[in-house]
Amino acid sequence: MHITDLSIRRPVTTLMVFVSLLVVGLIATRMVPLEFMPNITFPGAFVQLPYPNSTPAEVNENVARPIEEVLATISGVERINSNSGEDNAGVIVIFKQGNEIDLKAIEIKEKIESIRNQLPDDFEYYTINKFQDGDAPTLQLRISSNRDLSDAYELLNRNLKQRIERIPGVGQVTLYGVEKKEIRVELDPDRLTQYNINLNRLSSTLRQANFSISAGKITDSGLRYMVRPVGNLNGVEDIENLIVADNNIRVKDIATVKYTSPERNYARHLDRKYAIGLDITKESTANTVQVVDEVLAEIDKVNELPEMQGIEIYEMFNQADGILSSLRELFNSGMIGALLSVFVLYIFLRQMSTTLIVATAVPFSLIVTLGFFYFLDISLNILSMMGLMLAIGMLVDNAVVVTENIHRYQRKGNDARKSAIFGAKEVSIAVTAGTLTSIIVFLPNVVNESFISQHMYYIGMAIIIALLASLVISLTVIPLLASKIHPPEKSKKKTVIDKLSVKYSALLGWLLERRKISVLFIVLLFLSGGVPMAFMNVDMFPRVEERQLRLQYNLNASYTLDRVKESVDRIEEYLYENQDKFEIESVYTYYQPEYAQSTINLIDEDDAKKAVTQIKEEIQKDLPKIALGQPAFEFISRNSAEQVRVFVQGESMDVLEELAEQVEWRLGQIEGFADVRSEAEAGSDEIRLTVNHDRARNFGLTSSAVASMVSGAMRGQTIQRIRGEDSEIDVVLAFQDVNRQTIDDLKNLPISINDDQSVKLATLADFEERPGAGRIFRENRRTSLGISINLDDITSDEARGKISQVMDQIIYPAGYGWSYGRSFGNDMDAMNTMLFNISIAFFLIYLIMASLFESLIYPTSVLSCIFYGMIGIFWFFFITGTTFDLMAFIGILILMGIVVNNGIVLIDHINHLRSEGLSRREAVIQGGRDRMRPILMTAATTVLGLVPLCFGTTQIGGNGPPYFPMARAIVGGLTFSTVVTLLVLPSIYVILDDIKIWSNRILYAAK
Repeated sequence: MHITDLSIRRPVTTLMVFVSLLVVGLIATRMVPLEFMPNITFPGAFVQLPYPNSTPAEVNENVARPIEEVLATISGVERINSNSGEDNAGVIVIFKQGNEIDLKAIEIKEKIESIRNQLPDDFEYYTINKFQDGDAPTLQLRISSNRDLSDAYELLNRNLKQRIERIPGVGQVTLYGVEKKEIRVELDPDRLTQYNINLNRLSSTLRQANFSISAGKITDSGLRYMVRPVGNLNGVEDIENLIVADNNIRVKDIATVKYTSPERNYARHLDRKYAIGLDITKESTANTVQVVDEVLAEIDKVNELPEMQGIEIYEMFNQADGILSSLRELFNSGMIGALLSVFVLYIFLRQMSTTLIVATAVPFSLIVTLGFFYFLDISLNILSMMGLMLAIGMLVDNAVVVTENIHRYQRKGNDARKSAIFGAKEVSIAVTAGTLTSIIVFLPNVVNESFISQHMYYIGMAIIIALLASLVISLTVIPLLASKIHPPEKSKKKTVIDKLSVKYSALLGWLLERRKISVLFIVLLFLSGGVPMAFMNVDMFPRVEERQLRLQYNLNASYTLDRVKESVDRIEEYLYENQDKFEIESVYTYYQPEYAQSTINLIDEDDAKKAVTQIKEEIQKDLPKIALGQPAFEFISRNSAEQVRVFVQGESMDVLEELAEQVEWRLGQIEGFADVRSEAEAGSDEIRLTVNHDRARNFGLTSSAVASMVSGAMRGQTIQRIRGEDSEIDVVLAFQDVNRQTIDDLKNLPISINDDQSVKLATLADFEERPGAGRIFRENRRTSLGISINLDDITSDEARGKISQVMDQIIYPAGYGWSYGRSFGNDMDAMNTMLFNISIAFFLIYLIMASLFESLIYPTSVLSCIFYGMIGIFWFFFITGTTFDLMAFIGILILMGIVVNNGIVLIDHINHLRSEGLSRREAVIQGGRDRMRPILMTAATTVLGLVPLCFGTTQIGGNGPPYFPMARAIVGGLTFSTVVTLLVLPSIYVILDDIKIWSNRILYAAK
């Protein structure tokens, strides 16, 4: 029994089933979590390697390289990049698609632990961060005050961090910019010499002083007791009184012990005030909007506390705002599109009841889709919302075709019930096939493991579920409701559509009679696509400006934090003196001894009077000069893509810096390349200390022992962690005023050689002052140096060719070369992935239509609609000046499934009329006349549903890439393809049918 028969015979059961689905969907919508991005994993990880008070060369040789080598032995590694700087290193490991990053992260940890003995003794910890879209901070806050917050860790930890951590749904809270206090044991060099204290032995004594172990059990008076020797240190006084040498020499005799905040080597400013950062990340299953609302409500309570008065908390980034603004803009665009679609339906149908019946497919399908989201564990995020928005204009297509065919039967004099059954049955296969073609284009993306396909999964699932729901309602509820109303009465006065139908039939007959003209028209229409293609810009990840500027200070060396602050204060003062002129809302600055950057947040676009480019030029015009560097601007890309970069590669950083300087100058001469900069960093001047092996051996010392004493004395080392009231407290052993030591102090450092004698370091080592290396970059275990380029009115595709010309002209030493940055690699990967998915979708569409028509020839005529749809995209992009990007590729995928629907409906009806006895010519003309209205209606509803997005500025997540390239691809392609379907497709059908007849004759004659 057909599903339409069942729905009409059991109307109450049918309605109850759908009411149940609606109720379940409405309940589920309250339980579907709202997220900025779904928890998409990328097969990559970042290993952060802190190594305080060390040089880039030391970090590279002793930490980064050994870890690189061992991680390269993990299976499935695609590439390994590292960068080493003062105090830290970072290693990025990218695996091939299909690898499970959770398992690979465990392997990374196991590999690093396996070479622990090869790493420096004072290398304490590392962190492994997996690349996941859902792991980004949900809320980023900045805390500033006129009060001194440098020692406010306990205050902020107690009143802010810990309170937020207790909120349900909050996963992690990170407080930075203010440090937890530590106990510092600051040694007096003179006292060490006086008492002849061996640094290595002292360090070992202090490490062993704090213990708590189990020593077994004893029996006394029939009871069993646990024996636990305890030597816990409880604070400063316990450490001061610890005996560390003969004659009862205690720690306080040779050092000053104090509980204090560690010295910072970085700082943050917000509106010229010292600022502290607080990042809040939600749990993976929590609702983003709900968590953010609860966190902000808690912050309001915190602000009322007396001890928090005078402390300002500023929202730097709020995912919930992005979700809500995107949802609001999508909802508004969807409502406008839906209203336009309903208006078009009414113009065609001329009956309010019929229009409302068809329009019910939209809310029903959307509610059912949200219900399935809950059961399939799909959140409502910016990707799934995009899918729902795209589906709105397509949801009435099936209902329109079914309703129009039912009314056609009713106008023939059939009763309402039979008309509903026959009308729905006749087109059921066609609309089912059409829906399957719209769905199947997403199949390669749903099952593919590429990074883009993971994102497309959420877009595709929204469209797939919504279209399936609309198909079911079109074959059940729509016929049931249509059988209960009278069809629109035929107007005695001819409407515009009626007049258009007559003229269309005449034009169709004229084209069928003139085969040569038809063929010429088909060929010229196809070849016309070459014109817009020649002028079209292609850029998979176009850079889009936002109301935010980054001012890089480009420091030329490493300076004291106070000197960097002087330059930062000078630039900030200039910006705030012209705050109104530059339309500045706030300025946030982060700086270190060798790095500084100011983020200039501009006022909202609605209130702005100047373009971002104009403001940038005005700021640069009178920007104060600073002695420490050369401030320069850099736009932040909405899609977080890196700048265009090119790398020179080899081994020696000195050679690479010379090559990078040459490349920088050459690329800087090319028109369209702005802010070309070498990423070579001038390192801090360093004192190179060379231990004399012979002298050391004469004193009974080894070079490594001397180096260990110097390292511990100058760098400082964490030797203990003792239990405080709230958490563990680090105990750090270091020399007094270690950051203010002179070269003479270093030379006079006492080195113990026996129990009662010591010598100065200058006796054992030679000293040389020389410039140190800057940050060291390595790509695939080759030292690399990048040259970054900002593009000015040219695409990355055009930039690629210009870069290649310049780089190939340079003569490189043996073992040196160059490579493109990942910005180009990402473009090619994205394009290849989308082209592959489009090819597979094309093949799957052909399979469905071949099964529908039971023919290998007829599907070819329908597939021509896809090619003409793409020509329509090229022309529409050319006319509107739209760049062809990744969003446009997504539009092509969706378009492929839509444009064939009209072709399927038309060709299926023509074949049906021929089976009833009409000649081919009569069937083609009659079929075109019958299907013109539903084809125009479905195309118009889809196009008008996307018009608000087509010309609006709605962006993914509120600040991501804009939707309009995708919307324009669908609108331009569908509009052009609709005209082709009505005018050209019948001629193509006739030509292919002649080919089929001719081939059958040949085969028959061959028998």
